[in-house]
Amino acid sequence: MVLAAAWVALPGGARAEDAPPEVAADGTVSVVVNPPTARAGAEPDPVKVGAASQLLAKACTPLAAPLYDRPLPLMEALERSGDRSRRLWITQAYWKVSAGFALVHFSTEAVERLEFIAPGAEPHDRAVLDAAVAAARANLADARAELVVAQQELVDLVRLPAGEPLPWPIDRPLAAPYQTQFDTIFATRPATGRVRAINRVLPNKHEALEQRALAVAAAEEAFRMTEADHAKGRRPIEAVAAGQSMLVAQQREFCQALKAYNCDIAEYAMAVADLSVPHGPFAAMLIGTPLPWQPQPPAGGPSAIITTGATGEGIVAPPPGAFPADAGGPPSGPPPVFVPPPRLQPAIPATPIVPQLVP
Repeated sequence: MVLAAAWVALPGGARAEDAPPEVAADGTVSVVVNPPTARAGAEPDPVKVGAASQLLAKACTPLAAPLYDRPLPLMEALERSGDRSRRLWITQAYWKVSAGFALVHFSTEAVERLEFIAPGAEPHDRAVLDAAVAAARANLADARAELVVAQQELVDLVRLPAGEPLPWPIDRPLAAPYQTQFDTIFATRPATGRVRAINRVLPNKHEALEQRALAVAAAEEAFRMTEADHAKGRRPIEAVAAGQSMLVAQQREFCQALKAYNCDIAEYAMAVADLSVPHGPFAAMLIGTPLPWQPQPPAGGPSAIITTGATGEGIVAPPPGAFPADAGGPPSGPPPVFVPPPRLQPAIPATPIVPQLVP
């Protein structure tokens, strides 16, 4: 049985499982969701933004080149492989690289944070601060090494040409709640034990992600207060080093939780949508609104621009022909160039992404 799936945001907190499933003659299930009736003169409820979504938006802010020389939308990663059977591996590798970029961002901030701290007059204070700075630089080097390994895995799966810069995933992973609609989707089809387990653990993994983000925020505030007290002579330098270590640990755990959460979502979506489902709907099942991408013939004009906001500031894509397609890429056609979407990605998801079957 072929089952097409799409993902929509249900307004007003309505759930697809609230509507009785209608089984068609071919065995598929259609779910119709009616939006709640708004009261006259009622103000719309503000969307509650989770701590994880806010922290992710901060962690995805680009730092310095050349790490960000090669933007890679999720749709391009899926399309260029030329093999739908690889898209679970590609998607999971894509999120590993995203988490790696977030860790590099946090590690870079950690080094910069310590460089602004005055050591004090005592040689002991200078030695403690030097140790903390050296540890932060080592963490940054380790994060960059982990990122390169993850990037190379993604390059091999997507079959990007060897001469290209290493990719930077510009589609953000999901940090909002993920509603699986398990009872509706698997009402007329069997589910493996692994799929059932993912359905049960995803709420817990999202809660862990939210709590990690709150822990990062609390650790940041604790470090700020500790550093201010140290500058006034009220706390020793060891307190600053301890605050730094606590913050770094929570940031690393956040990155790990983000990667685990999205890799499980990808595995669940792969169980819902078989290989007959195109890459577009599959990507929408993961993050709701993936950035559009399609190969285009090279033009003699200027490079394509992927804008980041209304001001027109953006990232200049490589000129046409800079990244020739290799033998393992799309079966035919000219080298792909980037299609400029309105912006890289919404800063924060407006509403949770939930699945809904379509006939």
